[in-house]
Amino acid sequence: MSIKNNEIIKQVIRYVIYLIIVLGLTALAFYLTIGNKINDIFDVLSTANIWFIFAILAIVIVCIVLRSISIFTLTRLFEKDYYFHRAIMIDQIGSLYRMVTPAGIGSHIMETYTYNKQRVSISNALSVLAMYSIIYQIVLIAYGVITIIVKHDLINEIGYISISFNNDNAAQVPLWLLVAIGFAFNTLSIGFILLISYWNGFFRFIRGPIIKLLVKIRILKGLEQSQLKLDAAVINFRGNLKTIFKHIPTFLICFVAFFAYITISYSVPYFCGLSLGNTSANANFWDSVLLSNFHQMVTCIIPIPGSSVVSELFFLRLFYPTTGPQFYDTEQIARAALLLWRSLMFIFPLIIACLVALIYRPRKQHENHENQNPQE
Repeated sequence: MSIKNNEIIKQVIRYVIYLIIVLGLTALAFYLTIGNKINDIFDVLSTANIWFIFAILAIVIVCIVLRSISIFTLTRLFEKDYYFHRAIMIDQIGSLYRMVTPAGIGSHIMETYTYNKQRVSISNALSVLAMYSIIYQIVLIAYGVITIIVKHDLINEIGYISISFNNDNAAQVPLWLLVAIGFAFNTLSIGFILLISYWNGFFRFIRGPIIKLLVKIRILKGLEQSQLKLDAAVINFRGNLKTIFKHIPTFLICFVAFFAYITISYSVPYFCGLSLGNTSANANFWDSVLLSNFHQMVTCIIPIPGSSVVSELFFLRLFYPTTGPQFYDTEQIARAALLLWRSLMFIFPLIIACLVALIYRPRKQHENHENQNPQE
């Protein structure tokens, strides 16, 4: 299998357009966040403790390392001489395109392309990326279950989410509904594939009536071609899942790395509050983690590139709700924390990933890179 350079160029141009859209939407969200409170918000930001900001920047670096550990560990199942710095490059390329494409759909194409430049076969690259996604989704589901069990009372206390940056003419949506949809979205993304792969009756139903309907209404092209693609996807998923559970140490390393990654990245709103002098009794490390998990469940159902505008809106509504416990002391601190959080956890990593994408050129390896089977 080969990836044509002109197709990649077209993809890159498309992603540059996405990047411009993302930055524009983020700027709009910042403008809406500041509103007519610019002086109050910048007064709060001017008092920020620089050491906590450095701590958040360190968290960004640790997050990159933790994700790269999973990439490295999985790739070593196929490539014995794969190096860790190459895994970091894959992570950064993937992060860039996840941040600038709707629902992150463009990341696998560019990750596979970069793997190919690193002399890793396309088939091995696709297997690694599939296993990476499966394990990450398992961890995300586990975290979602924990969050709903521990913080289900908070859903009732907050009640409704106002779909507006101010309270004027705001649509009110029940938080429980958004969380339920988001959790279902996270679960079904892997649960649907499991059902197709291991429930023959469901597989026949999807392969038969459903694909025929999708072809008839022209969502899919070609009945036989679509059925063959589904067959191949099921075979590949079964093979990747078998590989994961045949190498338990690899699975455990990835699981722990992802769990640690989610935990520390979701704790950043807490450190933003510490930096800005927040003293709310409702603000602690684990509340930050669990509220951020609710934030992920809500924003994942709206496939805007980088979750721009949506991410900022729901951050305010979850960490400084009109009803229920407020994570931050005042609205000014909440809005300042939002600007700090989004700048350090989105804009800063986006800049790093862009620089990597512009600068990184894999050095050619020796030709001893034939396809290898996962080590027994």
